[in-house]
Amino acid sequence: MLKKERYNSFSTCLLAREAKKRGIEVEKIFPNTGLSYLLLKNKNKIETIIGQRISSISYNAHFICKNKEMTRFFLRKNGIKTVGGKMFFKSELSRALEYLERIGYPVVIKPVDGTWGKNVFLNIRNKKEAIKKIKIIIKEKNKFLIEQQFKGKEYRILATREKLLGIIHRIPANIIGNGKHTIKELIQIKNQDKRRGEKHEKSLVKIKIDDEIKNNLREQKMSLETIPLKNQQIFLRKNSNLSTGGDSLDVTDEAHPYIKKLAPQVIASIPGLPYAGFDFLISDIKNNPQKVGYAIIEINDSPMLSMHHIPYQGKKRNVAKEIISLIFPENK
Repeated sequence: MLKKERYNSFSTCLLAREAKKRGIEVEKIFPNTGLSYLLLKNKNKIETIIGQRISSISYNAHFICKNKEMTRFFLRKNGIKTVGGKMFFKSELSRALEYLERIGYPVVIKPVDGTWGKNVFLNIRNKKEAIKKIKIIIKEKNKFLIEQQFKGKEYRILATREKLLGIIHRIPANIIGNGKHTIKELIQIKNQDKRRGEKHEKSLVKIKIDDEIKNNLREQKMSLETIPLKNQQIFLRKNSNLSTGGDSLDVTDEAHPYIKKLAPQVIASIPGLPYAGFDFLISDIKNNPQKVGYAIIEINDSPMLSMHHIPYQGKKRNVAKEIISLIFPENK
């Protein structure tokens, strides 16, 4: 069996394992590194996988998914709902502040092309806080987004242009009190879970104590030395990214039928995109989006697959099998 230690991304390893299982020849392009680049050969057909991006994805589709403002354009053009918002260049700070005053708070401020939840600031409630967060982003980026904050639970939906593959409810990094240990100790205990790694070499990521966690605890009138009550859930971050220590709960079977119909339409709205994961906000996955409302905030063309294979809670789903069948339909 292929060892996941040889890959920076466990998700790419899962794709390699599935291909090998089918008798498909798998070669790592840089064998002596952790780089997750694959060459796959089935009879006379050759395909590549870069991370989780497969050969059939077009460059334009990759560019559209990377640029959240362009993603929003194509989704809306196809009648799919997104959050309201606008892109600004770093030279347009005064225009951005005028826009903020027009739409009101709270808002989300984030990079146009960010990944892994880096510098995504939620629940911004005033001008002073907004300026501070914008300045953090434009130190590294030329553009930023201001979005209206949509109230709802966050789900990662994986789909192809033909069907839904899986739905994960992503929950921000958190701990559950036992009445004995401090928050710091509870984080250390949770990080001992063998499913958690430093980055994406496993299906979950260890919770790293940083200023964001300390600030969030301070807002809740707590610190790392606080001892939570038994069964008291303490949220350590505001964003729900698994890359910052969040939890993954499979809820695929609970989803409203309309969501299963909507998922392939989201993928098909981006020209040249064979499959992807997208972030979906709704009050509850069981509800009808047509009645309660929903919003899609971004699409990831190289989505984390391991969260579906080994969720923190819920049913395991072999989505790598579906992706390999997408690449090699003749070898199902």
